[in-house]
Amino acid sequence: MTENQQYIDTLNQLLKGEFMAIRIYNQTKGTQGDEQVYHMLYQFETDHRRHARQLADRIKHLGGEPEISTGAIGFMANVTGKINSLRGPKHLLQQVYDGEAKGVHAYEDRVDELDSDSQQLVRKLIQEDHDHLRLFKERMKRRRANIRYTMLTPY
Repeated sequence: MTENQQYIDTLNQLLKGEFMAIRIYNQTKGTQGDEQVYHMLYQFETDHRRHARQLADRIKHLGGEPEISTGAIGFMANVTGKINSLRGPKHLLQQVYDGEAKGVHAYEDRVDELDSDSQQLVRKLIQEDHDHLRLFKERMKRRRANIRYTMLTPY
């Protein structure tokens, strides 16, 4: 076991979350007809791909091997994502928001387990994911406002 194994293990757990996000965004972004949601999910997928590369590079720098499997949890998240994407943007946005929030909490809960350089990287990723959450909230709020307006507007 290397001196950095604890850091490597923690970073690999965070990397699994990135791969789950990438898979869900990739497989759900085109399954519903809301173009704005598609572009938002496309951008978030791109961000998470970059996050995964940065984490993998850090793991390698510490002398470790990045793990690319998401396991059973990733499989179940994938299935749930597909189901919610077929149910429409409302369900998809809520599920993706919840997943993004869980990812942020995972980072926040584990950041103190890392060396200082890894902490700096992870804090940057946390900030970007907080930006994603803010955009999700804004989009969901606009969607609810549009639904209320449509319901109040006479034909």
